[in-house]
Amino acid sequence: MRVARPIRFVVWMGVVLAGASGSLGGAEPEEFFRTHCLKCHGTDKSEGELRIDQLGSPRLETMETWSTILERVESGDMPPQGATHPDQETRQQFVKWLSAKIAQISRPVPALRRMNRVEYENTVHDLLGIDVPLADLLPEDSQVQGFDNVAGGLGISSILMERYLEAADVAFEATIRRIKPLPPQTRRAELMLLKDNISSVEGNKGGVIASAGAFVDFTPGWPPARVDSAHPIEDGVYRCRVAVWPHDPGDHRTLTVAIFTGPLFGPGKRVFQGMFDVTGTPDEPRIIEFTTFLKESHALHILPWIYPEHVTWRDKHESRPGVAIAWAETFGPLDQEFPAKSQRMLFGESDTLSLVEGEGVYIRHRRGVKSHYVESSTPEQDLARIIRNLAPRAFRRPVDPELTDQFVQLALSRFQQGSTFEQAVRAGVTAVLCSPHFLLLNQEPVVDDYTIASRLSYFLWSSMPDEELMTLAAAGKLSDPRVRFAQVERMIADPKIERFIDNFTGQWLDLREIEFTTPDKKLYPEYDELLLRSMLAETRGFFRHLLQEDLSVLNFVDSDFAILNQRMAEHYGIPGVRGHEEFRVVELPDESIRGGILTHASVLKVTANGTTTSPVVRGAWVLDHLLGQPAPPPPPGVPAVEPDIRGATTIREQLKLHRENESCNRCHARIDPPGFALEEFDVIGGHRDWYRSLEGKGPRIEKTNYYAGLPVESHGRLTDGRQFERFADFREQLLEQPETVVRAIATKLLVYGCGRPVGPGERASVDAVVDDAAKHDNGLRSLIHGVVESELFHRP
Repeated sequence: MRVARPIRFVVWMGVVLAGASGSLGGAEPEEFFRTHCLKCHGTDKSEGELRIDQLGSPRLETMETWSTILERVESGDMPPQGATHPDQETRQQFVKWLSAKIAQISRPVPALRRMNRVEYENTVHDLLGIDVPLADLLPEDSQVQGFDNVAGGLGISSILMERYLEAADVAFEATIRRIKPLPPQTRRAELMLLKDNISSVEGNKGGVIASAGAFVDFTPGWPPARVDSAHPIEDGVYRCRVAVWPHDPGDHRTLTVAIFTGPLFGPGKRVFQGMFDVTGTPDEPRIIEFTTFLKESHALHILPWIYPEHVTWRDKHESRPGVAIAWAETFGPLDQEFPAKSQRMLFGESDTLSLVEGEGVYIRHRRGVKSHYVESSTPEQDLARIIRNLAPRAFRRPVDPELTDQFVQLALSRFQQGSTFEQAVRAGVTAVLCSPHFLLLNQEPVVDDYTIASRLSYFLWSSMPDEELMTLAAAGKLSDPRVRFAQVERMIADPKIERFIDNFTGQWLDLREIEFTTPDKKLYPEYDELLLRSMLAETRGFFRHLLQEDLSVLNFVDSDFAILNQRMAEHYGIPGVRGHEEFRVVELPDESIRGGILTHASVLKVTANGTTTSPVVRGAWVLDHLLGQPAPPPPPGVPAVEPDIRGATTIREQLKLHRENESCNRCHARIDPPGFALEEFDVIGGHRDWYRSLEGKGPRIEKTNYYAGLPVESHGRLTDGRQFERFADFREQLLEQPETVVRAIATKLLVYGCGRPVGPGERASVDAVVDDAAKHDNGLRSLIHGVVESELFHRP
């Protein structure tokens, strides 16, 4: 016999279901609430303060609560363990029904936002043709839903405007080459002739010896072999060359050098130029060559890496390998244009303009050097022309003459008040670069072709539209989906797509945080600069490969290939990969645990500290970044669970005690299982069966300073009752619900690509992207096309 329901509930359901739309009919959501919700949230003994039977229908005042209900049901948090759970189809139908109700009342978030500091730097570089650091002059940007290019997190303050004024001034100065460059020259250092000048290298433990016309560095890593006498004596772009060969490497070792450029002495940023395999012979050494910008007195810093010499101790009978460095040289400056190309881009190439010699400048290695400044024979006409040409490019659309006149009049007034021509141009350009029309995106109330051009370019290039996009916008062709499709394909093929790869993976996968911690050298002696750089290159290369080939995003969960060099392959126990410099597609052996980003050393490092791993941190990361179902923050006053680094107590035992608190257990039941599965991987992504310990009772591992600690326990139970014994089982279970993963990645791309938060009210846009990608095997590039065609992308 069916039990009668309280009248209050019947009335409430009538209110909630009024105007219901979607796949669920009136009786079905009523049955869902009655079966799965009201036992705990429909009586006077309701847990906490939530009474669903008193909540009323979704409206603006209660939308946050209804959104929380939606998130908890979709993620599986509710109903709790021990209660009657709906099957997956019923759960999804309920989620769609409630999403539709919330969408009816939600207020769209405006897309208006300012550029973040990376976008600002890229835009100014592309606008003025310069290459000078600007992002570091601006404050850090805040994140919304995991990204720093989202409306709601990018406000403007008086302090920020001061920084913009400073950055604009630096940018303007960079457009003018003040001193005529020296003719290109070669500065070469023959290291055999510099023995007395490299004491900083020679003093290292292991030393440097002469061998066959070269110096041999036996000491891997920092401090580097610094080649001082090859440094340039003037800022500019230089071609750098280094001759190296391997000294007595043996059959089982490979030698690599990481090359940095930076200051000779003291603090200062050193720029990573690349990893290069050391090959060749004394008679025919390998010539490493690259082109880069160098400041006066910047030196080449050459770091040898002798693998696996630095990971384990070398036996006494083994040969002593090293990197032989024969010579190094710089040639340049290569950029000889005077006036500079950037000056011509900004000022134009009018016959009325000239570079005029000014005051003398002291330069240690040159005499009689004069600085130059820009002058005009028709200053007022040139001022107006320069500003009128700059404004539409800077504002990324045609500009009303009345608006342009404001900037022209500012420049003219400065000139008429006694400023020089160049100072007046600086004032006008700075005003343009600090204008809201330049700094803000999506200002227009209606989305037109110029808006689409900017949205495409800031999505995929983190910068302003190029000439082709602007030409198409002027012709009104970007309203055509076929044209947009072709443009997305072109933009993905452009080298500037690396900005998207770096920025998106840097935030989605937290790769920007990879250097936040340094693994303990006693516990993880194999960690080094080469491994760090290889970690990043692997994950970016994996993302790039999926993008270029339009492969399924389910490869992020599991794949039968990886993008590896020798350093990563040996770190993962995969044979047959030789060479550290080149990353290539490697088919994974059937027995390999690798495959998917959860086994990438980069991801495993950013979800750990330098000593220990935490199932809580990693589990929460998986829920948010890969499944799109973030766990709520812990209750205030609840201390974090710190792993026992002495190896006496396992993290599982500690969490078991922690979960005895019911308020903690509710979330940890969902957080901990993915984290337990990932306990099979250490802080640098190595696979393990036991924890490393500095005070373990187990045996000391040969040629190391650590011991075998307690065994790893990676089994777990998901909230829906499914159990797994090992990480591989857990990964298979993730693939049993592919739509969850595809939806999560589609949502991340929509947030990043549209620059606005994506909530329950935007579920229709997410559904459209997911449905369209399903026709193309859930390809990553297809998802990007789906984002560009989504209603959210074209919403004002």
